[in-house]
Amino acid sequence: MTAQAHTTLSAGQPPSGVRWTIPRAALAGLGLGLAWGVAARIWMRLISTEHEFSWSGTGMIIGAMAVGGLVLGFLYGVRSAGRSRWWRLLAVVWLVILAGPGTPFLPAFLLGGLIWLQRTWIRAVGAAVLLANQVGFWLLMRGEIVNPWALYGGFLLLSLTLSAGSAEIFRPRGRASDC
Repeated sequence: MTAQAHTTLSAGQPPSGVRWTIPRAALAGLGLGLAWGVAARIWMRLISTEHEFSWSGTGMIIGAMAVGGLVLGFLYGVRSAGRSRWWRLLAVVWLVILAGPGTPFLPAFLLGGLIWLQRTWIRAVGAAVLLANQVGFWLLMRGEIVNPWALYGGFLLLSLTLSAGSAEIFRPRGRASDC
């Protein structure tokens, strides 16, 4: 590390590459959240017994998921830039997003992210949470099932992808000099 770079870091300014880390990560998160929202809406269409949906409801679901993805992307950027861990509290936005019809995905968001971490025992906890969530969803939905493969398979895929995003809450903070 050169003296000039060391001076820049010690003055409290991030290296030049870090400046764009957070906006890029937030934009990527927005796109991934948008894709997750579209996938969730398609899944809802596949498992529904009534195939009529409103455009306002579709927009609300996709928009809320895009905002949630934006938040997780922002958290990734903040962590990569080595910023304060207090930013992780921003993940509370997801509790609002998942309130109501999204409640079955709550365990996948809250603890399912552990499956994507390094330590084996932590990964086992995350896997157990995802498995228990899948079993709980099966017990909840045993009644009228249109297509069980779409119902349970889609729920599992959406839960896994949501847990991959929520793993950002649990990952250790990076150092600004690593970026």
